[in-house]
Amino acid sequence: MDTRAEPRFRKRIPCKLTRSRSTFSGFVLDVSRTGLFVQTSAAAKAGDELEVLLHRREPEAAIVLNAQVAWLRKVPLQLRGVVEGGLGLQIRYAPESYYALLAEAAQGSAPVRRSAV
Repeated sequence: MDTRAEPRFRKRIPCKLTRSRSTFSGFVLDVSRTGLFVQTSAAAKAGDELEVLLHRREPEAAIVLNAQVAWLRKVPLQLRGVVEGGLGLQIRYAPESYYALLAEAAQGSAPVRRSAV
């Protein structure tokens, strides 16, 4: 089994998250082939299935993903100006346009470095 993580690239994209008829706004902060991190205050828990609508400059270029919450980053209210809270999402389905977006993000951009946990 290959345990190396997919490279992640910084890409700030406004998005909408939908879970059980509830919609939340957020910002994608980084992307990879298998997941993304969304800065949001959405109420979700690990395992929740979400639809993610990535907004693009042209409305017809919006990208819809199916994803599952893999992990949460909860941040106390007093630290929200310093630390980004949100959701780590594992992609279940993405159209080809998502992978084109990923290739665009990788162009001339170094992968995001992860801190050791």
